[in-house]
Amino acid sequence: MYKYLFLLFSLVSGLSSCNSKSEERPQTALDTGREFIRASLDGNFKMAESLLLKDTQNIQLFERYKSFYSNLPTEQKQKYKAAEYTINKYTDVNDSVSTITYSNSYMNKPMDIKVIQVDKTWAVDFKYTYAPGLTKED
Repeated sequence: MYKYLFLLFSLVSGLSSCNSKSEERPQTALDTGREFIRASLDGNFKMAESLLLKDTQNIQLFERYKSFYSNLPTEQKQKYKAAEYTINKYTDVNDSVSTITYSNSYMNKPMDIKVIQVDKTWAVDFKYTYAPGLTKED
């Protein structure tokens, strides 16, 4: 009987650890940027927002982006979802700030994002997309 309980416990523990891994945050600036880019192209705003640096300006800009995306025709949304992206340039500005220049195969226009580390967690500073000259303190 104990053998079966142990087996059941082991199985449940294994399954729950698999589920928790899929919900973990990315551990690097590059991985955070990649996940944010993919989620944004896919319209997966829950995922993208979870990677966003939580400040007033970022939240407001992201809300506008979500509104813009939701008003796109379905065909255009599908093109974004089907698009692949390419990292054109990755730069470690310092140990807590990185910038990523990327383009997607649908728009084929270079875009910039900044990823910063706050309290050992990487997050996307979305306002940098609209004003690439901003520094960490802005």
